[in-house]
Amino acid sequence: MKLILAIVAVVLLLPIAAFCVFGFMATFEPTDRPEVFMAFRIGYGVVGIGSLVTVVALLASAIRSPRIPS
Repeated sequence: MKLILAIVAVVLLLPIAAFCVFGFMATFEPTDRPEVFMAFRIGYGVVGIGSLVTVVALLASAIRSPRIPS
């Protein structure tokens, strides 16, 4: 059951991480207000890296746990 929940969470977190990658890249477009885009870069970076770290932690814990038939 833990493996299924981890897979569902990963499936939900990976699109969030992908959205953050594209959003982060979009903030490098030329603008007249770079300080606003710096806030978006930080936000996209924190959310994207947080999603990826959570994915790795979920998969590692799901794979490491012993599989007991129920």
